[in-house]
Amino acid sequence: MSAGYAITTYKIQLNYRHLDWFKQTQSLFDAVLAFYYQLLERQPEALELSNQNLLRHLELQTIPKRDGRQPETPLPYEKVPLYFRRGAINAAISLYRIYSGIHKAWEDGGCKGTEPGRPKRLHMSMRYYKGMYKDFDYQSIMLKLYTGKSWSWVKHRYTGRPFPEEAERMSPTIVIKKKKVMLHVPIKEKVEDIRTAKERVQQKEKFVSVALTTSDSLAVCTTFQADGTAAHPYFIKGGKELAHRRKQLIGYTKRGTAGNNAPGIMTQPVGNDALVVPQEHRPNAKYYNKITRVTDHYAHEVSRKIVDYAVRQGAKLIVMPAYGDTFEKGTLPYIKTDIMAFIGRRIIHYTKYKAWQAGIIVQLNSMGKATKLCYKCGEVIYKHNTEYQPPSPNFLGGKNFRCKNKHRGSTALNTARNIGKSFYQTFYGEAV
Repeated sequence: MSAGYAITTYKIQLNYRHLDWFKQTQSLFDAVLAFYYQLLERQPEALELSNQNLLRHLELQTIPKRDGRQPETPLPYEKVPLYFRRGAINAAISLYRIYSGIHKAWEDGGCKGTEPGRPKRLHMSMRYYKGMYKDFDYQSIMLKLYTGKSWSWVKHRYTGRPFPEEAERMSPTIVIKKKKVMLHVPIKEKVEDIRTAKERVQQKEKFVSVALTTSDSLAVCTTFQADGTAAHPYFIKGGKELAHRRKQLIGYTKRGTAGNNAPGIMTQPVGNDALVVPQEHRPNAKYYNKITRVTDHYAHEVSRKIVDYAVRQGAKLIVMPAYGDTFEKGTLPYIKTDIMAFIGRRIIHYTKYKAWQAGIIVQLNSMGKATKLCYKCGEVIYKHNTEYQPPSPNFLGGKNFRCKNKHRGSTALNTARNIGKSFYQTFYGEAV
């Protein structure tokens, strides 16, 4: 069986003594980037070249020849290391290709509004190629930094999750966030099973079907065997904890500048109303950033549990609901009501790359009427929370269901089974 690879970015925090050296280096990187960006603006036809050939083309115009001849447009900065310069050139090429693509789409009528202008800030975090770093081990790294007067090798210890033993560490990127200096390291890992989804279906591999909810069970999984039977249900909880933490953080935003002594005075937009305000001017931005981080934490945790469950079951496919690209396209009302309340799309996104690392492929399947019909008999289901609550087919929050044929159980598990059943009937044949 042929093998492939997966690339995951590990984010680790550097321990430093001279923050100003990092800022000086970033400032020089941005200056070199801007120089080459302006050079590209004068010759847009050069974009027809590949990135490697374009990099060489720009270098020949800006660095002295081996025989001492001066270039057409000399780089106005002295003693810029070779691989530092190439990192800045690649960043300039990337930014200019993005701008050119947006501008071309506007010219072709694909983008509405006024003509897109040049990026206001020519900035990109520093990519360090080999030659700019060395002695990269499990606890420290040597980085070449510009002090404002000269270049110096500086050793930095770092903190973060350990790297996989057999993985390949690729060129890191230095990201400066206020007083934090982060090292983003792409990790290349070998993937043993790279069969396509079609090949796995033809070989009758088991698959896991997943339903996502906004209740305490953020995800519900079930395994479909080769004969189409569903077994081994698995409920992944955490929704109540997530809702509680979000509610706390939203409460802090409601107090705003009024202070703890006057929580009823509303002086700023809160909740989803605050999301229409540009991020740099958003009130209580730190709390909204915390909400994002908390949501990401639970999305990562749930996605990891989904993949681990699939590995335990020996499944080679994970089938998840397809919700569309935007909230307006969602077919379920709870998907469209609150952009901060439903984390299903994040779970799907994170599950995809985690599953690929484990040699599993994620497939998206249309929801259809998966939430409305009984898995066993196909009749309309009536949802309720408790035995004393009148069941209703339109009750969105019902955790339990019953149908006229007296089938009953978990609504989320029924949805997961219906999603898997639909996938099985479409690609495997008629379900048993």
